[in-house]
Amino acid sequence: MNIKITQVKSGIDRSERQKKTLVALGLRKLNASREVEATPQILGMVKKVSHLVKVDTLVEAPKAPVTKKVAQKEAKIETPEVVELAIVAPAEEISAVETPSEEA
Repeated sequence: MNIKITQVKSGIDRSERQKKTLVALGLRKLNASREVEATPQILGMVKKVSHLVKVDTLVEAPKAPVTKKVAQKEAKIETPEVVELAIVAPAEEISAVETPSEEA
C-alpha cells in the first residue's frame, strides 16, 4: 500500500530532529509531495511530524481482466535453445585417426 505525504507546514522553528525527519521523508519545501510505500519505518516518521504533513492513502487501480490471448503469452515459457559444440580437428589428424594400418 502506498501513501502520499505532503508537507503543509514549515519546518522553520522546529526541532532539528523534526527537520531531519522531513528531509528523510523527501520533503524539502512547503507543499512538496512524495509517494512512498507505507512501511512501519515510514509510518513512524510520519507520526513524529504529523502536525507538519498531510497523508493521503493511494488506492491501487484494479487490474484489468486477463484476456485469453494475454494469458497464453504469459503462460508461454521460452526456453533457450541448447547448442552442442563439437571440437573439430584438422583434416590431417582425422584421416590419420580414422584409417587403420593395413600392414598387419
